[in-house]
Amino acid sequence: MEQLGAAGERVKGALINEEDLKGLTQFGTGVVNVFASLIESIGGGRGAILNLGSIFTQVFSGVIAK
Repeated sequence: MEQLGAAGERVKGALINEEDLKGLTQFGTGVVNVFASLIESIGGGRGAILNLGSIFTQVFSGVIAK
């Protein structure tokens, strides 16, 4: 089992560059923070759902009517 675990770690190390992973993690954190700020600015979860639903309805009303 230890040998299998070590082999798995070697594969992971060969596939994933730690620096690339760090950059991807920072990018993902930034995107989530922007999304959280957007939701907070329009009134939290319930407000966000209601506002986004309203926007989608207005945008796609022409498509829905067809």
